[in-house]
Amino acid sequence: MKRLLSILFASLLVLCGPAALAQEYVPTPVTISKEKVKLNGKVYLSHVVLERQTLYSICKAYGVSEEELYEANPTLKANGLQKNAILLVPFKEQAAAVQPAAEQQQQPSVSAQKDGSFTEHTVKWYEDIDDIARRYDVTVKDIMDLNGLKSKKLSTRQVLKIPVKGAAVEPVQPKEDTPAEETVEETTQQPVQEEEEPSQPSADSTFIPLRIRDRVEMSLVLPLKASGKASDANLDFYSGALLALKDLEAEGIKVKANVYDLSTGIPPIDVLTQSDFVLGPIAPRELEAILQRVEGRVPVISPLDQKASSLTTYYRNFVQVPSAVDNQYDDLGQWVKDEVSGRDKVILITEKSASNAASAIAIRSSMARRELSYEILNYSIVEGRSIPGTLTGLMTKDGVNRVVVASESEAFMGDVVRNLGIMQGKGYDVVMYAPSRVRTFDTIEGSAYHDVSLHICTSYHADYSSPKVDAFVKAYRALFGTEPSQFAFQGYDTTHYFVARCARYGNAWTQWIGMDKETGLHTDFRFGTDANGNWQNNAVRRVVFQKDFTTTISR
Repeated sequence: MKRLLSILFASLLVLCGPAALAQEYVPTPVTISKEKVKLNGKVYLSHVVLERQTLYSICKAYGVSEEELYEANPTLKANGLQKNAILLVPFKEQAAAVQPAAEQQQQPSVSAQKDGSFTEHTVKWYEDIDDIARRYDVTVKDIMDLNGLKSKKLSTRQVLKIPVKGAAVEPVQPKEDTPAEETVEETTQQPVQEEEEPSQPSADSTFIPLRIRDRVEMSLVLPLKASGKASDANLDFYSGALLALKDLEAEGIKVKANVYDLSTGIPPIDVLTQSDFVLGPIAPRELEAILQRVEGRVPVISPLDQKASSLTTYYRNFVQVPSAVDNQYDDLGQWVKDEVSGRDKVILITEKSASNAASAIAIRSSMARRELSYEILNYSIVEGRSIPGTLTGLMTKDGVNRVVVASESEAFMGDVVRNLGIMQGKGYDVVMYAPSRVRTFDTIEGSAYHDVSLHICTSYHADYSSPKVDAFVKAYRALFGTEPSQFAFQGYDTTHYFVARCARYGNAWTQWIGMDKETGLHTDFRFGTDANGNWQNNAVRRVVFQKDFTTTISR
């Protein structure tokens, strides 16, 4: 069995519940960003638009005119100010040096009131007493003694007295969205002079910088369960990531990988925000905990679960790698459109009274948008034995019968495959199109899929005939003594892709991934932004189960 090579364990932080989050989510004043970006020789501050902020309030805070904002952001005038959009604001020294008085009055988390020996601090929902002690460079015991606390548990909006170290020492006044720990060695935000950012990408961009950095820091967060039984899926993902780091080093990219076992708790916020990006966890619930913790200060990458795409609605600086199921359904309709010709017949099969009709609706919508003509067959499993007779009246022997099955029911799918096999025995040429979930159905023989030339659209598939895949498999076997699973492939692909992008584009990497497409071992990367400005991978692989029992990627 494979073994973990090295894991860094972080301190346990406790998240408050949804109610506490709702209390903290209130409109905030414009906070001057400290994140500098150099584009086309000019220096800008990168400002994330919050709810209820206006052009007037942003311009006033930064000391710029609306025309200057429009010039720096060509799409702003047409699209308007949108929540979570990133504005480039021309950098002016006076704006960065002084925040408006109104804003200073509305920053309760670090109070300026001092009574000789202590400062008041209002606890935020994501903080625990260890965070606060590190921020003010005091001990947890000092805070507990001064406030008469018997336990380390805190509540949101609780006001703490923080001891001041020495009469002349003032507590650090960090910006609202940056922990004080970032004043130590900064690895995420490099000085503008030390890193030349590439020009701002546009639809007709042809320039792709070779590389502007040779060092990247990432945080890999997985529930490895190092203190108990390990999760095979997460360990496989981690093992694939280790091989990616090995290859990246051979390519000349030095990577500091901070690995955290989520089973021991969520890593401290200051540790996560020092990274160039956070990769993982896998489950949406655990991803949401990390997103709540970092509040958009560092990109968080969802590596594996398609359902996590729903989080793009609520959080910013979020990157969803698995292509959404809707993309797969949509491409399935396009695939039929691409392949159908002259004498072919298209038949859509749906299940009567299906409890979950989402797949049927999505696939029918995709076919309708492409104006495909098709026959529809709607039946239940109990009618299965009579279906070959019905199909005889629908199919043709003069062309290919392209049968689209709009169901994710294992029992129903098994019945359809059986019936299509019968029709092939009667001399009908059949090609079956279905959702990718069919690959997980244990009750259907794999050979049956090859018999009906199954076509699926999926986010993941490794082509074992590829030399790159073959090299990875051999390296994985040699290092871990076992075969790589899909999780190992995905760990390799996501780690390699995002580290390489960060090295190529520096701090501006999230602005460029939409222009930079790549084919991985297991996953393709074709990113676009959603309505909230987050990145969603739209790549879909088309996989064909050939009659010679091979599986190929047609695109």
